[in-house]
Amino acid sequence: MMNNPTRRNRNIGTSKQGRGKQNKFRIADPWWDGKVFYERLHHPVTVSRTIHDAPWTFLVEPVLSDFAHVCTIDDICKVLHLLPADDVAGINIVVLRQPKRKEIILNRVWGRLVYYYESDLIQGPAIILEAQTIRKHNKWPKSLKPEAARELEQLAQDGHQIRYGRKHIEIISSYASCRATQLYRTLPHEVGHYVDYHRIKNPVAYESKPDQEKEIFAHRYAEGFTEQALREGRIPFESIVIRENFERDNLDIGWFAAADGFESKT
Repeated sequence: MMNNPTRRNRNIGTSKQGRGKQNKFRIADPWWDGKVFYERLHHPVTVSRTIHDAPWTFLVEPVLSDFAHVCTIDDICKVLHLLPADDVAGINIVVLRQPKRKEIILNRVWGRLVYYYESDLIQGPAIILEAQTIRKHNKWPKSLKPEAARELEQLAQDGHQIRYGRKHIEIISSYASCRATQLYRTLPHEVGHYVDYHRIKNPVAYESKPDQEKEIFAHRYAEGFTEQALREGRIPFESIVIRENFERDNLDIGWFAAADGFESKT
């Protein structure tokens, strides 16, 4: 059987395999089915949308009792419409995923770009946005590396409360702050990675590019988008929750944090 180069390079830009091999408390990632842990979804709901005249597929995973998707599909579509069509062309998949509790403990993330996502339903480049625990406090050590210090500053700008204690830094998140981080920063950040990948046009060259340089490019891309959208008054905007869309798409409105005191938008 011939090798599929796209399949072979599906993990370009992701964490290298083997991290934490000596740590028994780690995310199980069996390869018997050829899937990465974030490709194994539990009863996802498939939703179709059109963005920049192109078909997009959303895979929405049910959430656990203390989690919620902080962005609605229509929120995400609005931001993707604000981004240049050429920049998002070719992605066409967004996954709203429920992370395992062990993942939250080991490596909590807002989202990730997967250059080749493969599920039983669809394959291709995808942006994954993780469900979040709302109103939960997180503690960071007071001694932070420069990258973490910048992240803390950005979280404060997104509306997260930052409290400095004797030994730890406490981060208090709300629905609004989590939504701002994921919708206005994480989403364009992941698109920035995709733009960078196609700008280089050489998978091998991109893979050899230092991770720090990749992050700098994606950060600048997201920052540029956010600054322009703010100047033009396009963001921030209230969460778009349309009951008819949830019913049509067979989505449980309770999976979304915006359903807690939401206002219907038409």
